[in-house]
Amino acid sequence: METTSESSSPSSAGTAGSVKIELKGALAVIRLGSPEEKTSILTQQRIASLEQALDRIAAAPEVKGLVVIGPAITGFCGGADVAAIQTVTDPALGERLARQGQDVFAKLAALKCTTVAAISGACVGGGCELALCCDYRILLDSPETKIGLPEIKLGIVPGFGGTQRLPRLIGLPNALDIILGGKVVPAKKALRLGLADRLVGVSVERDKAATFAALESTAADVATGKLRIQRTPIALGHKLMTFTGLGRSLVQKRARAEVLKETKGHYPAPLRALDAAVQGLALGLGEGLKREARALGEMIVTPESKSLVHLYFLTESASKLGRPVAEHLEGISVGVVGGGVMGAGIASSCLAQGMPVIVVEPSAEARSKASTHIKNSLGKRRSLSDKDREECLERLRISDQLEELTGASVVVEAIVEDLETKRAVFERLGALTEPSAVLASNTSSLPITEIARAVSDPQRVVGMHFFNPVEKMPLVEVVRGGATSDMAALLTAALAGRLGKYPVIVEDVPGFLVNRILSPYIAEAAHLLAEGLPVERIDAAALDFGMPMGPVRLLDEVGLDVAAKVQQIMTESYGARMQAPDYLRRMVDAGRLGKKNGKGFYRHGDIPEQVADDVYTLLGLTVRDDQRPATEVLQERLVLPLVNEAVRCLDERVAGSPGKEAAGQIDLATVMGMGFAPFRGGILHYAESLGARTVAARLDSLAETYGPRFVPCDGIRARAAGNLSFYVAIE
Repeated sequence: METTSESSSPSSAGTAGSVKIELKGALAVIRLGSPEEKTSILTQQRIASLEQALDRIAAAPEVKGLVVIGPAITGFCGGADVAAIQTVTDPALGERLARQGQDVFAKLAALKCTTVAAISGACVGGGCELALCCDYRILLDSPETKIGLPEIKLGIVPGFGGTQRLPRLIGLPNALDIILGGKVVPAKKALRLGLADRLVGVSVERDKAATFAALESTAADVATGKLRIQRTPIALGHKLMTFTGLGRSLVQKRARAEVLKETKGHYPAPLRALDAAVQGLALGLGEGLKREARALGEMIVTPESKSLVHLYFLTESASKLGRPVAEHLEGISVGVVGGGVMGAGIASSCLAQGMPVIVVEPSAEARSKASTHIKNSLGKRRSLSDKDREECLERLRISDQLEELTGASVVVEAIVEDLETKRAVFERLGALTEPSAVLASNTSSLPITEIARAVSDPQRVVGMHFFNPVEKMPLVEVVRGGATSDMAALLTAALAGRLGKYPVIVEDVPGFLVNRILSPYIAEAAHLLAEGLPVERIDAAALDFGMPMGPVRLLDEVGLDVAAKVQQIMTESYGARMQAPDYLRRMVDAGRLGKKNGKGFYRHGDIPEQVADDVYTLLGLTVRDDQRPATEVLQERLVLPLVNEAVRCLDERVAGSPGKEAAGQIDLATVMGMGFAPFRGGILHYAESLGARTVAARLDSLAETYGPRFVPCDGIRARAAGNLSFYVAIE
């Protein structure tokens, strides 16, 4: 006999937030939502609905097997409701919510029947913790299937049992790699780890519906005993490191050191998760769950968590930016003009996403280097199999003729930063390509409007500014020239999203958004050098604040020649507040370009890299050996100019109309494009935490001591006077 019903909490309306239970004789199936949801989110309502379903199954002795499956092939369960996480301000409430979820999941773990999670698409956070409560996990072997615990990236710990059940299943070392890194892993890796018990292949002969049905059928066979599975055992060494006190102590010590090295102590959640996992193994599951819930309650209200959740929503919004026109990307081909580091990086990124790519580069030597770069870049992508890489390279053509780009849907120019050279290329591209083709420039500093004047239809010219290295940096600035059409801007944003990047749409001003905000930070580092502060102390102050690297080290990474050109443009465009001692030009004139040629402020190739012995002599500097000014003052001198320039950009509409959306774009751009400390939520989120009055007062104090470059901009003054937020427009 077969029955189907929805298990809904008393307050639910219709099927939203409900799970669906099907009883098929000895087999029960719980569907975590309705198919139109695509994936399920563990709202309070859905958890209550799940509890009712589990109670019903527990009371049905005829049920011998249970399959838990997502609402659709696109997703098993996306975890907890992040919007709800954002609203929790009381640690006791956070702990209570964790305990409630743990108690419901414990009912699944306690069922006497065989339980199987049938997983396709995302199975993350609370979804993974739900799957861990099942006896077996069957995964669809598709690129979209991912399983793991990313909660650390939101500044919290797994709260529904993940810190307890994952170490017991796959061993403490492997579990900590996932928990502390906030990682999700693909299906094949999950099988190797023992997190998955069996994979169901994807066949070209089956459509999505048939594939989803095959996944459910395999899970049902396991649940009813028709298919027996040999579980992957934990390796002996990992068993000793998991289930003995000495082993756990060694693992904990090593993991703690790695966390502190990685986070510099700025992120409290990883250490709390580590403690919960280790103590739970020592004291038992019940005590471990209590510690986990307490840790979640304490972490969910921290400023770090609120900042990271803020960033999460910004990335979600950016990912949707080009979605209305994404269908126009189907079947596109991409042309790249320039085979240097940037051009090759753009090409490899497009190839990895299945697009045919033509690279045009006149230099034979550069073509050879581009080919090598692309092959190496694809080789480093773990998501690609050897066959995938071969197929990528089959879609690549490298030529010395621009005429090869006649049929390209999008052309991205990535050549030398010279306006007339770029205009000459765009003039030819405008004549060669179809009128519907988007012509994009990867320029970091030159005006898109001026480049577009070389094209008869400037509406299709747009800036597409990638950051270096292209394969790693997640931001793309989509720059609207004076004539750029909405369609060209949105298509460029959609392409960036397809490449796994976060697009922000910005206006065509010198430096665009990121380089403009970054420039006074770099300039202030030069002022500090001029005062005799050593490179190490300047960079250490930035690292201590939470930056991934200091400003001087950043210059070496970017390239001192590129940085010198940007500094010149910024100074000419914005005047004294961007002006700094001309150390970059002197370094370039001495043949020191930074990491790219192994000679910069640092000696590259050394491990660890050290400041070059002769850099101070070269620049005519005498280094002081005292500790003035204090580190806090150094940090204010470096960071508050960033705030000042960011507010100018906000009020000048560089990132859109002033308000919450534009401020959010600036926050996202500063984190993803220049590495501003993520746990601070972005430059304006950081300013908001201080308050406009505090920001204004500190800038005024710095201006009195160090000069007018620190004078607060009008937008800061106005917000300070009215005690207003940086996330609202001023009149």
